Amino acid sequence: MIRSFTMVAVSIALMGAGCATTTSAQEQHKAEQHQQSSDAAAKNGQYGIASDEQRQAQESQNKAVMKAIDEGKAVTPVPPAPTTAAHAN
Repeated sequence: MIRSFTMVAVSIALMGAGCATTTSAQEQHKAEQHQQSSDAAAKNGQYGIASDEQRQAQESQNKAVMKAIDEGKAVTPVPPAPTTAAHAN
């Protein structure tokens, strides 16, 4: 009885650990969402929130790169942010 309980507990723990694992693509998607939130906050003058979202975007991007390396995938560089004509000069 104790042995079967232990086996069930271990199985549940392993399944939970598998569900918590994200892929590099999922991390990249999170980074892009944080970047969009950062851009929206900055546009609304919420610079503290924009800064926090930018930091989270960078952290997710770093995780995505590390996971891509672990997965044996090529790491694609992040394109530079678009500039407007007023800022380009």
